Parts: sequence; C-alpha cells; structure tokens
Amino acid sequence: MQASRSLSTPAPWLRVGLAGALAIGAVSAAFGQSADRQATHSAITGDALFSNDSDHFREARGYLGYLFSNGWGLGGGVTYYGAPDWSARGRGLFGQYRSADAQQTLSARVGVMDTDGHTTPTGALDFMRHVTSATSLGVSAERDVVDSIKGIEKGLTYDSLALVLDHQFTPRFTVGAVAGAMWFSDHNTRPFLRTRWSYELVQNSGVNAYIKTRHYYDTDPGLGNYYSPRWLGEVSGGFSWRAALSDKAVFFVSADAGRQNTESGGTGIWGARIGLQNHRSRKMQWQVAVETTNNHTSGFSSGGDGYRYTSVTGQLVVPFN
Repeated sequence: MQASRSLSTPAPWLRVGLAGALAIGAVSAAFGQSADRQATHSAITGDALFSNDSDHFREARGYLGYLFSNGWGLGGGVTYYGAPDWSARGRGLFGQYRSADAQQTLSARVGVMDTDGHTTPTGALDFMRHVTSATSLGVSAERDVVDSIKGIEKGLTYDSLALVLDHQFTPRFTVGAVAGAMWFSDHNTRPFLRTRWSYELVQNSGVNAYIKTRHYYDTDPGLGNYYSPRWLGEVSGGFSWRAALSDKAVFFVSADAGRQNTESGGTGIWGARIGLQNHRSRKMQWQVAVETTNNHTSGFSSGGDGYRYTSVTGQLVVPFN
C-alpha cells in the first residue's frame, strides 16, 4: 500500500512548525479554561536520560526548568551523544506549561535546540481528557532531533502527531491505542499504530498480563540515516507488577517477549523495565527506571544481529508552597 503524496511530502512549514503550533494551540485552549484547574504551586522540573547500546552509541540528556504558580515556565536542556571516535553535543531553551485536574492532564514544551551546529525548533505535547468514566481521549505531538550518528551529522529532525485512546472495558480489562504518523526531514513518512491490552490477573493485586502490538510503514525506506525498514509488525506479551513499598514509594517491574517481522524476515524480541516512584497523591513527584531490550524500535539505531539497548530515566517535580 502506498501512502498518498499529501502524507509523504508535507510542506516544509508544516515540518518546521507542527509540534510547536499544536502545543501552543492546545495550551492556549486549556489555559482559557483555567478556572476549573486545581490550585498549583511554583515548582522545579527535571528530566534525564542516559542510554547505551551494543553499537556503543551513548546518549545523555537532561532538562531543568521552573514552573510559575499559573503553570507556565521556562527551562533549558543539554545533550551529549558519543560513539567510538565520534561525539556531538546540543543545548537549548524552552517554554513549558503543565496542568492537571480530575478531568484532564496537559504537558507542553516548545523551544529551540542546537545540536552539533544545527539549530531547529523542538517541542512536545501530551494532552489527555476523560470523556466518560471509562474512556479517555488525547493527542500527542513532538518535534525533535533524529538521534542517530548520520541523523545528527545531517541535522535531521522528525515531527510526529498521534491520537491516543484508553478505554476500560471492565474494572480489570483495559485497552489503549495510539495511531498517527511521523514525518522525517529526509522526506520519509511513517504511519504507525500501537496497542496495549492489559488484564489484572487478581483484582487489586497490581499484577497484570498484557499484550502489545506495533505496526508501521516507511514510505522511503533504506535511506541509511536511521533504522527504517519498509514495514514492521510486532506482537509481544508479558507481565507487570506494581506494589506500594510504604506510604511514600511504589515499586514497578515488567517483562515481555514476542516476535518482530519486517520485509527482511522475523526475529524474537524481549524487554524488561524496573523502577521506583512516589505516590501520585504526594506534591513532590519523582520516578527513576531502568530498561533493557533487544528491540530496534527503542531508538533510531540500525544495529545488526545481537542488538541490545539499555537506558536509565528520571523525572522530578519539586513544588514550592
């Protein structure tokens, strides 16, 4: 199946401004309804990621920001990429907005990033709203750097836009779906669909069995700038467990395995994640997690047989009274 021309070759202004325009528009709409928001405090926000893979490609990135009591804020970020006999660095500034109440959550960031001498607008938007007691709908948009060696050297970027659905069929059975597309600046387009089917094995136990699926299609594969097969389909299944260790922290762990197919053949895939976070009822929010997988779709690397990817992530929100 071939994608239409309008999908595979969006106008340059769309690629440049998609995530930023969506973030600003959604933020403005939500802020216009601010009378219904819960009271907020000013806060320091932080995000960090450290990763390494079997191709010896390393990535470190950190963002630090400040939110005012109205939910708006400013921040900055730095990145480092390294491989044998190669390295690159980036830095940027951004504006941000966060809001949460009983009906919806919104997180948006838009700014400018300079990576290895290439300057580009970047941004991210995540919005989710309860439309019924069992169903939530949302939108996710992002513009960022293609963080492979060739992607960084050529200054490649991608824009993504997706619709998000989460529906609870029963108190123990939930299905989530994400459908959208990615537009790369090398003129490749990637429509995608991801789903997750989760069932709590014992009610209120925190133990779940789940099935995940992922499918996408590249309109211009094999350009060599990042991992881009003509098509990819995968199905995996696993188990997850969440448990309160005290009235302050929650432990979570998951592991799954499955099959990934492309036009070049099929291979087994696996992944595992473990971490800690505090209770969501607490004002200060933090989370740290470690993840490892052999799945190429964890990043843009085009590693061969025996590929492995490991990452450590952290998030922090520290409010002030």
